[in-house]
Amino acid sequence: MPIFVSLVKYTEQGITTMKEQGISRSDTVQRNVESLGGRLVDAYYCLGEYNVVAILEFPDNHAAMKAAVLNSSMGHIRITTMPALPRSEWRSLLNEVWSGKAKAK
Repeated sequence: MPIFVSLVKYTEQGITTMKEQGISRSDTVQRNVESLGGRLVDAYYCLGEYNVVAILEFPDNHAAMKAAVLNSSMGHIRITTMPALPRSEWRSLLNEVWSGKAKAK
């Protein structure tokens, strides 16, 4: 299944309601992902520009986009989601490009 990386920032509402709602919202986010055929592979809570980096699997871009919209609409986070390739697939892609197998458009 395709892999996606989500970079998450808490909104002001997300910070001020963290004590009362943080755990339940996190569970809701995971259920939303699963309801769209996705899977939360792991999440890392961070210091710096982003508060959370989530690694997810989704059937396709549409499911990933729906999850981002659904979870952002809760008001406690802003999400930037991007498709990602594992290292092994990146290496295969490079081999295709440099061997002339890739078709330019």
